Amino acid sequence: MQTAMQQTITRAIPKAMQKAMQKIMQRIPRIIALGMLPLTTTVQAYSGWYGPEPFRLQQLQGRDFDYNLESFLQRLSFSPVPMQPFAPLWQQDGWYGTGGSTRSREFFVHSVLQKTVDFDMPAFAGVRFSRAEDLDGRYDRQLIGMGYRSQNHATEYSLWGDVQGAKDQLDLQLEINQPFADGSWLKSAVVFTDVVYNSKTYTGNSYQTNPVTLYASGGWQLGQQQLYGFTNLNLKTEFNDAERQLAYSNEQYAVGLGWNRQLRNDVELTVQGQGQYAERQQQALAGNAEMQTMQRRYYQLNAELRHYQPTGLDYWYGVHALSLNERDSRFANGAAPAEYRRELYTYAGLHWQYSRRISLRPTLYLGYASARGQLQRFTDQPLIDSGVLAKFNPNLTVLLKESTGARMVINLGVKLHSLQFGGGNVQLEIPF
Repeated sequence: MQTAMQQTITRAIPKAMQKAMQKIMQRIPRIIALGMLPLTTTVQAYSGWYGPEPFRLQQLQGRDFDYNLESFLQRLSFSPVPMQPFAPLWQQDGWYGTGGSTRSREFFVHSVLQKTVDFDMPAFAGVRFSRAEDLDGRYDRQLIGMGYRSQNHATEYSLWGDVQGAKDQLDLQLEINQPFADGSWLKSAVVFTDVVYNSKTYTGNSYQTNPVTLYASGGWQLGQQQLYGFTNLNLKTEFNDAERQLAYSNEQYAVGLGWNRQLRNDVELTVQGQGQYAERQQQALAGNAEMQTMQRRYYQLNAELRHYQPTGLDYWYGVHALSLNERDSRFANGAAPAEYRRELYTYAGLHWQYSRRISLRPTLYLGYASARGQLQRFTDQPLIDSGVLAKFNPNLTVLLKESTGARMVINLGVKLHSLQFGGGNVQLEIPF
């Protein structure tokens, strides 16, 4: 039940605005498609910008949490503001991340920690730890590796392993990284997930087609602008679960493209699009049981304009749009989406330097979301909801170390559409 104050606020929102937003929501797939015209394939969310996002066996069981109407607004508001020019993670030792409470029982965490040590010879060793989530659930990666750096061209060749106690969970990652003198760069990687699973597992389960991920990303400096992108291809994988007597197949393809342009000395524009296509099947090993299928299409588009002032009072304005469509044969035999979202947000913020170490980056988010979730994990009630959403984040920033620019952001947001606490959030940017 809404409180009297919440009902008053809702009635105060002009009906014309709600109708206009609803019409825009119906056109989001077209809007995003226009922004993604240079792309020739579908794409993936979140972590593909930072490196390979390989197949993992847990994906076959689906997401381990449910979305509500506010889920994607919460994740958006926990992202660093304003957007920064894209730089490859392999060139940035440090601890970077964000974490916050999206619901009373759930956290959203995206954290990356990397440290590389150079030897006297042209070789290096490193460790990378990441904790993140994507549209298939939460996951960790813990990579240790060694590599060789060419003295002539600074090309890096390296081998990384996600090594755990169980040998059947060993992942191997081969990488080639190439920086250029003008700041451009290229990265390519091949990931072999569960590379010795069939010979090391204690179960009767087995891969019929081993999981392989192909990854490539790059950034090109073109005068006052930067063009960057990635592609993450999880090739078709087939897996037999002898314990459950089920056969699975999975394939997933992702791509992202971004453009950063300095329009004037004090004005900068970033446009970034990404998305994902995934297809998953499940069928009983014995008999002629009907095959269950899941097909996902996800698109996201961001545009942000930043205005820098010599006084230190900087401004930014942005638009964030997303479209999620998952068809699952368990609902309506796949004829209608089991998970459906159309969301459009605008946001604006400013940076105010209060003191040498303390600054504020207050940001206001306003938008409209329409969501349907028919297959909920923790409730029998489907999600069918829509409405205008708004949130305010103060983004209190503390400079931890001047020489490196290390900083911490503390957020205690407010959901304006419901006049409720919007979840606590902490962001870290600590270069090593």
